[in-house]
Amino acid sequence: MMDEPKPKRQALADLNSVLSNQLLIDSSKKPLELKKRSKRITASDEKLRQTTNDNENIYHDEVILPEVPTEDDPCPEVDFDKESESDPYAVSTYARDIFRYYKYRERFFKIGDYLKKQNHINRDHRAMLVDWMVGVQESFELNHETLYLAVKLVDMFLDHVPNVAKEDLQLLAGTSVFIAAKFDERSPPLIDDILYICEDAYSRDQLLQMERDVLCTIGFDLGMPLSYRFLRRYARVIKLDMPTLTLARYVLETSLMFYEFVHVSESLMAASSLLLALRMKHMGDWSLVLQKYSGLKLEEVEPLMYRLNHMIIKRSLNFDRLQIIYQKYCHEVFHSVAAMPSLESPIPITEPISAPPELGN
Repeated sequence: MMDEPKPKRQALADLNSVLSNQLLIDSSKKPLELKKRSKRITASDEKLRQTTNDNENIYHDEVILPEVPTEDDPCPEVDFDKESESDPYAVSTYARDIFRYYKYRERFFKIGDYLKKQNHINRDHRAMLVDWMVGVQESFELNHETLYLAVKLVDMFLDHVPNVAKEDLQLLAGTSVFIAAKFDERSPPLIDDILYICEDAYSRDQLLQMERDVLCTIGFDLGMPLSYRFLRRYARVIKLDMPTLTLARYVLETSLMFYEFVHVSESLMAASSLLLALRMKHMGDWSLVLQKYSGLKLEEVEPLMYRLNHMIIKRSLNFDRLQIIYQKYCHEVFHSVAAMPSLESPIPITEPISAPPELGN
């Protein structure tokens, strides 16, 4: 008697439609083929050993953060952490130092213009990959921190390992979600779950080898500063309402798809997304409280804010087939923030999406 076919997992029903379309942007472009490979992905032992040794020298130095002079405090009368000291989950004793340390560590996780050394992938491939990863995060109901860490792992790997094959991209993305979930989730997906969402295009051994390659490439340092963590911190200190925070999250999550912003610091991305949300909702501007807790002034935040506003306007023109983030934030659970009109833009619609020139690359 033949075995009955296994039923599809209900939680992944929506994701299957994305995978079955082979992550196409539009029908005129060649699909990103994700073929099953018999050869295991490996990196040379010497290269991994060298990478690990280099990262040990960078990441494990003792750090002494300088004290912030009282006279530099733009609003000394406000002390959010003191107000929160009765809440044990706020870790108010350490919160400010934690985020000062995150800002210090941003310099160690900068992403360069890595597409110059990737001969097989381009901006569209990366955008499709991020769109797919958001679908995975939704299907598994993972934390947003897991998504942001997974995307950062993909960028870090591509920045350090040249000429990654196009057919390895989904394996890299799935493995990055697997690593990030183990770092941030109480109940992370199993290996079989990751292989399932990749439609069994890869073997268990290939996934485990890629996991080793990714971890060696980043020096096993998963405590990366993430824009989402900065955004939550900034929102807390001004006691922001949930709809406005959700709008800022929509802007920030949309920016994950755009390679043009990978080199921008996480704290600045969070600040600019928040400022855009505040102005779109007519909720005020960049206050002294935000300046105090972000260390950023309005003139530092505003140029990128206008670029993110331009990104929201042109999103559908650039990636009309990549709708997962937009549809996610159109839902009433997320206050339908994606339907909100953007600001009037000083940037011509014909100008391509980019970060402010002064931020370099």
